[in-house]
Amino acid sequence: MKNIFLFICVVFVLVSCREINLHTPYGENDGGIPGKVQVLSYTALAGGAEIIFKSPEDEDLMAVVAKYTLDSGVEMESKVSSYSSKLTVEGFGDTNPKKITLYAIDRMENRGDTTELEIIPLTPSYIEAYNTLEVSETFGGIAVAMKNPSASDLSIEVITSDSLGQWATAQQNYTSSKSVSFAVRGYESKERTFGVIIRDRWDNVTDTVFSTVKPWEEYELDKSKFSELILDNDIPMNAWWNWLGKIWNGSHNYGDGGDMAHSPQENSTMPIWFTFDLGVTAHLSRYMYWQRLDDNYLYQHGNMKNWEVWGRADKPTQDGSWDGWVKLMDCESYKPSGLPAGQFSNEDKEYATAGEEFIFPIETPAVRYIRFKAVSTFSGAAFIHLMEVTFYGVPVD
Repeated sequence: MKNIFLFICVVFVLVSCREINLHTPYGENDGGIPGKVQVLSYTALAGGAEIIFKSPEDEDLMAVVAKYTLDSGVEMESKVSSYSSKLTVEGFGDTNPKKITLYAIDRMENRGDTTELEIIPLTPSYIEAYNTLEVSETFGGIAVAMKNPSASDLSIEVITSDSLGQWATAQQNYTSSKSVSFAVRGYESKERTFGVIIRDRWDNVTDTVFSTVKPWEEYELDKSKFSELILDNDIPMNAWWNWLGKIWNGSHNYGDGGDMAHSPQENSTMPIWFTFDLGVTAHLSRYMYWQRLDDNYLYQHGNMKNWEVWGRADKPTQDGSWDGWVKLMDCESYKPSGLPAGQFSNEDKEYATAGEEFIFPIETPAVRYIRFKAVSTFSGAAFIHLMEVTFYGVPVD
């Protein structure tokens, strides 16, 4: 009995020491190859197609594979399991006919005979965006706008000359939004040439669109001159050891969620408004807004969804009457993904962290006093919080 036990132990050790390759095919090899894949139809997509097929009826069928080559020469493969009846090919840079090769493989990785298919893709997303591209001058730089109806991943690079006169990247944006709009700023009000280049994730790229513009003049207003102005019917923004002055202290980093203004939560109703003094009368061009950025509050809780900005040049009456105030704009916080409250994408996080920009209408009168009137929040909460605001324009006094 003892000898039998020793024998079993030795066998166990020998088996345990043997190298096992988990990446080799498994099962019995029947010596045959899978049948051919039968293509039933395809639906053209932007830069690709969805192919509907019928798999061969092999018991050991493992997958169906599509092979194709992009215009750049990069070889691509799309593989789906034996339980699927469709697959997608993508990444083409134009609408010329494309050759697709399909075949089946079994569990022993035997490859079946090929089936050839020719598809004609729809216009790729980067070209769709290119065809809708609009570039115009704006405050301190240029405004870029385009459509991305397929919601594809795009890179938009803006170039301009650097201090040595060489072309350099001024800004690069990555987006999958259906509507794209942003500005590149920080330039003097002098003629300057900008170029815009659009790429997709397969490195298909457009020609550079050049535009020479004269940016409109603007300056960042001096926040050291800002001050809180508490009128009789204003809602205090000092809950949870916060106060209004924190929204112009320069702090808006992700994770600095405690550095903000916050209205009381108890017995609150909407709308909620508060007032402050810019310290100077100015023709306002735009302002930046940072919501509370912590993951537990981003696009939810008391972060504003809709609000109004009001202004006036003369000092308001202490009773808080709205007489003499002028509505400057309606604002809505934008969430690129459109996901419900409590969910957000990386693009949502990046967009909010960079700050949301709101541009005042050209006809906006010169003002000194500002009133924010919050109408709704992302979660329906009857209180608000915000981290920072930055105003730009041209002072007139």
